[in-house]
Amino acid sequence: MEKYTYSITMPHFNSVEMLQRMLQSIPEREDIQVIVVDDFSNDENKIKLSELHHKNLEIYYQPSNQGAANARNKASKYARGKWLLAVDCDDMFVDGAFDVLDKYKNENVDYISYCISCRDPKTLKPNGKFEKADLSVRKYLQCCTERNLRLFKYMNTDTWNKMISMRFFKENNIHWEHNCRVNVDVLYSYLIALKAKSFKVIPNELYWFVGDSNSITRKKRSIEREFQFFLAAQKRNGFFKEIGFGYPYYRHTLLYVLYMIKKRGILDTYRFFKHCFLHKELITEARNKFRYLVKSKNNYD
Repeated sequence: MEKYTYSITMPHFNSVEMLQRMLQSIPEREDIQVIVVDDFSNDENKIKLSELHHKNLEIYYQPSNQGAANARNKASKYARGKWLLAVDCDDMFVDGAFDVLDKYKNENVDYISYCISCRDPKTLKPNGKFEKADLSVRKYLQCCTERNLRLFKYMNTDTWNKMISMRFFKENNIHWEHNCRVNVDVLYSYLIALKAKSFKVIPNELYWFVGDSNSITRKKRSIEREFQFFLAAQKRNGFFKEIGFGYPYYRHTLLYVLYMIKKRGILDTYRFFKHCFLHKELITEARNKFRYLVKSKNNYD
């Protein structure tokens, strides 16, 4: 039963200061529910977390560190709003974002996407970077061609630039990949792309993608972690190959080789692909991971 207009959910792990910034960007209104799932932060952060105050704030705790995907799935179970906004605690909404969202809250569609802006973690000024998901939204807004519509549906793979109808979410068992720790929004986004029958796009920038300057994703990855990102790419490749989509959806391994050489150099690239060779079975498993989603190619053209 709907109790709120919006349910805003987010995972949290040892970043209370940034969570406070996110909460400050959310209006304290009777019709907004805020759900935080703590992914086994240390004791100091748990104490700080318990001292936070915000209207309709609910905090739940994981018994162990399980990753953002599991935290998002848990948070969605407590959502009682008409719309679900799954965000990151180290980002923020722009001033007036919910005044704009209010204009669309009675739309009878499955989901609504909006534009975002990438910001520097220290200064909060535009950093000149762009997220692929946001670019797909903006291209669709510029020109609603069949190609741009497909890009919008299948490259719009971030969770925080859209709000989902809870009716649609529940009826179609939309969820994040269980136990996934890398590119956790991909399955969630593909389920939306495959099952949604209607959507709206808001041309306004309503969200700032900020992140944490100390985040592990901003530091040099180990070979093992780089391999996890490679496996995530293979999941996407298997999905798009099953549908029959080529570039820019399906990415040939050669592109990953060139990416690794540019980013890590020849020696690390050799070490990386040696690691890949030793774990070929995991690559095959990843390529088949999302193929079950595709029942008929004709459904997605």
